[in-house]
Amino acid sequence: MTLTEPADAPSGARERKKRETARAIEVAAVELALAQGLGEVTVEAISAAADVTSRTFFNYYASKEDAVLGNSRAFPPPSLASVAWRPGSSVRSQVLAAILGHLESFDMGSPAFVEKKRLLISANPHLLAKDFQSLGAIEAEFAREVERLLGEEARGGPSPLTADDIVPGDQAWAIVFSIGSTLRMAMHTWSSVSASTGVDRTLAEHISYADRLLLGVASPG
Repeated sequence: MTLTEPADAPSGARERKKRETARAIEVAAVELALAQGLGEVTVEAISAAADVTSRTFFNYYASKEDAVLGNSRAFPPPSLASVAWRPGSSVRSQVLAAILGHLESFDMGSPAFVEKKRLLISANPHLLAKDFQSLGAIEAEFAREVERLLGEEARGGPSPLTADDIVPGDQAWAIVFSIGSTLRMAMHTWSSVSASTGVDRTLAEHISYADRLLLGVASPG
């Protein structure tokens, strides 16, 4: 299907409208939380600022914290279903590259808005824990897809882990947990930017930085 197909236009227009509504609620949540404090702002106030009803708010976000984070329930979570194993690099590297590609294609908003969100998350550390919960909710699905990729890798050639006591399911979870640690570290460095981590780094660049850091700790030699 292409963008020029007439049958695709209504669906595309609806999708754009959904994303515009989700972003309007997210922006209102961030702006009001910065002005009033996250504990003081209400869903009703956010809805009014975004020019939507409270019912519409809850169609998009489960809570004001989710609205601040941009974790909308109106869209499917990221998936690895379309990722196919390719020879020449590890499954872990390919999965992380797929996640980076997803993030780089996602509109995070203007640099000024991203900075406001970063300041808000920095001032409310529990938001990071909330964001980590959203990662945990999709880990099982990711593990299933990673196990599929490991199976494709095994059929395509020798696996990097060939010991008899390595269980494919456990290996898949090890990759998921490893990448989860990278994402958590990246969110930490992004939300607490310093001279050492770089103010101008994008979230994707923070992920690459965190991955290098953690892999260096795991393999110091």
